[in-house]
Amino acid sequence: MMSYKKGDTVLVNFNPQKQKVEVGKVRPAIVVSDTTLNDILDFITVVPLTTNLINDALPLRVRIPKKDNLHRDSDAMIENIRAISKNRVSEKISSIKKDELTMINDGLKALLKLK
Repeated sequence: MMSYKKGDTVLVNFNPQKQKVEVGKVRPAIVVSDTTLNDILDFITVVPLTTNLINDALPLRVRIPKKDNLHRDSDAMIENIRAISKNRVSEKISSIKKDELTMINDGLKALLKLK
């Protein structure tokens, strides 16, 4: 089974979606769970990406520029954080930069009211 590191961008099948407000379809997502725990647990925690860009939406949206196999600029939808089975992941497509991961971590702290 593939190893998942915090900051990896992976391709995830979010179907079936249970409610209309939940993110669906096959789309990229950023792994935000701890790398060590990812090796132990049967699931990972991810933040889905979207190409429906919203400018100036920090801290809940972080822009991730296209690179490697992420073919379009995308927004990390921090408000849609999900724990998913590793079976939903088909491949690793990229990794994000340290400053992008810091902005996502800051968004998660704001969403969850953590210090």
